[in-house]
Parts: sequence; C-alpha cells; structure tokens
Amino acid sequence: MTFQQIGQAKSLSQRVEEELTRAIREGEYRPGQKIPTEHKLGEIFQVSRTAIREAIKTLSAKGIVEVRKGSGAYVSEISVQNASNMLNMFFELSSDTDLMLQTIEARRVLEPRIAAEAAIKRNKEDLLLLEQNMIKMRDCPLEDKKVEADLDNDFHRILLSITDNKVLELLLGPLFSLMPKYKMNVFAKPASGNLEAEKAIMLKHHQHILDAVSRQDPAGAHEAMEKHLHETRKNFLHFTRSVDRA
Repeated sequence: MTFQQIGQAKSLSQRVEEELTRAIREGEYRPGQKIPTEHKLGEIFQVSRTAIREAIKTLSAKGIVEVRKGSGAYVSEISVQNASNMLNMFFELSSDTDLMLQTIEARRVLEPRIAAEAAIKRNKEDLLLLEQNMIKMRDCPLEDKKVEADLDNDFHRILLSITDNKVLELLLGPLFSLMPKYKMNVFAKPASGNLEAEKAIMLKHHQHILDAVSRQDPAGAHEAMEKHLHETRKNFLHFTRSVDRA
C-alpha cells in the first residue's frame, strides 16, 4: 500500500484523513473492507495514535468509514441511502439563507418536470395517497405548524415516488427533508393573523397539481408546480428582506 508523504501545512489528522480518503476513492480499500488498525496506520504515517484516531473519527462522521466496536474501521458500503443520509446531515446543519434560496431554485428546476412525469405514470393507489394527504392537510389545525409542514413535505415526496427514479430520490430526498425546518424556522410563521390565508394558498396550489396529475395532464402539472414554487420563492424573499430590515 502506497501513501503520499505527509507535510506540515495541515494538522496530522487532516492529512491522514485526506490520504485515507484518497486510498478509498482510488479503490485501494473496497466497500466493506477493513482498513489497517490504529497501530498499523500510526506506523505507516509515522504519527501518533491520537492523530489516527481523530482522522478515523472524522471519516466516520462523514460516513466514509464505519467503526465497529471491538473490530475496527471498515469502508462504508456505497448505497443511495448512505449518500442521502450524508446530504441530509449537510442540509440539516446549515442555516445559510443563500443555501436555502438555492434549494428553492433547485426545486424549481426539477419539481415541475417531476410533477409532469407523475401525471403520466400515476396509478389509482398514487392518486389515493395524494387525496388522503390533501384531506389530512385540510383537517390539520392551523396552530399545528409542525404537522402541516410534514404533510406539505409528504405531498411532494409522493409525487417524487411516482417517478420511481432513484437518482432523483437521492438528489431531492435531502431537500425535502429540509423543508419542514425551512417552513418552521426560516419563515417563523406568526402565531396569528395570516395563517388561514397562507394555508389556503398552499392548499390551492396542491389541489391544482393534484387535479392535473389526476387527469394525466403533464403540461398542466408542470405549470401548476411552477406556480407553487414561484410562490414559495416569493415568500422566502419577502421573509429575508423583512429580516434584513429588522
């Protein structure tokens, strides 16, 4: 096994981490394969076991390796779920408003096409799930914003599931997971005042999307989703400007 020499510009643990990541990326260690022990890595890199331990801890936090108690560290299995989990963590830990806006813009690029595809591929079971979601949304108490946010999220997830596209699920799954946090924390919806009007607008957009999907109208579903996400973007920009003025 050949590793590059470790320099001094970065901490020893960072350089060990980079070298191990490179070795994994280049296939020197395969998914499921055990990497050398802390003692062995310390001899290879000529660094302390503390530096090795910190590097392994970071790789584990990133999902690159899996530490098994009493056994050692193994290269994580590559799967859509693992990749999605890593993206989920990235988005959940971020509160960058620029990232939030870019998230909305990404959805504006992808979701209208997803809605159009759902209109083509949907079956009776899919329509039933969407209709049940709308019923739950209408019945959800105005003050229960957490449940409302989750139901809103579920509506979009159902549409995505209809496409049966694992790559789209990988790309959009973490963005959808971010949406409840986005609605609850970023918008910081008021406790009174416009809640009913806001909910009515959201329900209107969802109903228009559902109607188009139900009648298998891809162009109509595409347009309805575009309008929905345009409204989302407008609301977000209004929020950020209000914060800036505060």
